[in-house]
Amino acid sequence: MFTRLNLKTRINLVIAAILLIITFIGSALVIRHVRDSVAEETRSALQLAWEMVEASHLQGPLPDEQAAAWRAMLERLGQLRHVRLFIFQDGAPLPPPLSRPPSDVPAWFARLVQPPPAILEQAISTRQGRVLRVRLVADPADEIAEAWEETQLFLGLILFLAGGCFLAVYQVLGRAFQPVETVLTGLVALEREAYDHRLPDFPEPEWNRIARAFNHCAEVLQQTRRDNRSLTRQLLKVEEEERRALARELHDELGQTLSGIKMLAQSIRNNPKTEAAERAAGLIAAQVDHLFALLRAMIHRLRPLMLDDLGLCAALDALTDGWRQQHADIAIDLRCDPFVERLPAEHQIHVYRIVQEALTNAFRHAQPRKIAIRLEPHQNWLRIAIRDDGAGAEPSRLRQRGYGLRGMRERAESLGGRLQVTTAPGAGFTLTILLPFEEEARDHPCHAGG
Repeated sequence: MFTRLNLKTRINLVIAAILLIITFIGSALVIRHVRDSVAEETRSALQLAWEMVEASHLQGPLPDEQAAAWRAMLERLGQLRHVRLFIFQDGAPLPPPLSRPPSDVPAWFARLVQPPPAILEQAISTRQGRVLRVRLVADPADEIAEAWEETQLFLGLILFLAGGCFLAVYQVLGRAFQPVETVLTGLVALEREAYDHRLPDFPEPEWNRIARAFNHCAEVLQQTRRDNRSLTRQLLKVEEEERRALARELHDELGQTLSGIKMLAQSIRNNPKTEAAERAAGLIAAQVDHLFALLRAMIHRLRPLMLDDLGLCAALDALTDGWRQQHADIAIDLRCDPFVERLPAEHQIHVYRIVQEALTNAFRHAQPRKIAIRLEPHQNWLRIAIRDDGAGAEPSRLRQRGYGLRGMRERAESLGGRLQVTTAPGAGFTLTILLPFEEEARDHPCHAGG
C-alpha cells in the first residue's frame, strides 16, 4: 500500500513518522526528568522534616507541660510543602494513607511522575509514660502540579517545533516537487508523439538538467520523425520513378521490339523462300537478343540473381565489373573475404545495396580516380570500408547531399550495425560500416556518425 503512494506523499509520511518518534522520545525524556525531580524534591522535604523531629526526640522524655508546645511546633511542620504530619497516641487507630490527587493535573501525567510512597514514623515518650507517635508522609501533589505547568510548556514547545519543522519540510518538498507535474506532462506529450513539446527552464539546477535532457531528446525525436517522413517520401518517389522507368522501357523497348518481330514474322509468312525472309529471320534473332539483354537488366535492377546463385562476393564482382565497363578510366579495387558468405542471406542483399549505393554516390558526386572496397571480418562484425580519392565534402554539409547516405545508414542500423563517414574537402570519402554476424546483435546500441 505504501509503495502505491507517490514519492512526495511517501517522503512526507516518513518525515512525519521521524518527527513523531523524536517527539515521543523527547516527551519520554521529559517525563523521566520530571519524575526524578518530583521524587528528589519530595525526598528532600521529607528529610528536612524528619531531622527536625529527630532533634526534638534527642532531648529525651518530655515533661507534660512542654508536650503541648512541642506538639504545636510539630504540627507547624505539616505546613511544609510536600510533607504531611500526623500525631497520635499509641493505641489510637492509624490515619488513612495520603492519596490526595493533584489538582488540575491529568491523571495519566500524575500516574507517570508519581514517586513511590514515602512514610517515616517516630515514637516520642513523655515523662508520664505516654507515647506519642509522629508519622511523616510525603505529599508530592504541589510539586506534581508545578511540574505539570512546566511540562506543558516544554511539551508544547516540542510539538510546536515538530509541527513547524514538518510544515517547513512540507513546503520545501512541495516547491521541490512542483516541476514533477511539468515533467510528467512532457512525458505524456512524448508518449502521444507530440515531439514539439518543450519543458521550461527551472530555477533548481537538477530539474534544469532534466529539462535540458528532455528537450534534447524531444528535439532528436522530432528531427528523426522529420527524417523518417522525408525518407519515406523519397522512397515512395524512388519507387514511383522506378515503376515509371520500367513502364517506359516495357512500352518503348519491349513493345516496339515485339511489334517489329511481329512485322518481320508476317513478311516471312508472306514470302517464305526469299532473300528478304532470310534477312527478316536474322533481324528477329537480333531483336530477341536485345530483349534478353533488356530483361536481364530489368531483373538485375529488381534483384541480382547472381547473389542467390553464386553468393555475395560474386555479385559484388559483377557489380564492379559493370562500373568498370562504363568508367574504364577509374580503378575499382574490390577485396571480398569469403568469410562474408556466412552472413544471413537476408542480410547479404542489404550489404549489396550499400556497396551499390556507395559506388553510385562516388561516381555521381566525387569524380574519383580510385575506389577501394574492402569486406572483411572484424571481431564479431563484418567491416565494410569504401574509400575514394574524390573531391570530399564538409562534414557539416553531409545532410544536404541527398538521401543516399541516409538510406545506407538506415540499412546499417536496421541490421544492428553502424555507419561512420570520414571526409574533408579534397580528401575524398571513407565510408565504414560495421554489421554484426549474430542475429542477437541487432539489439546492440548503434551510433551513426556523419
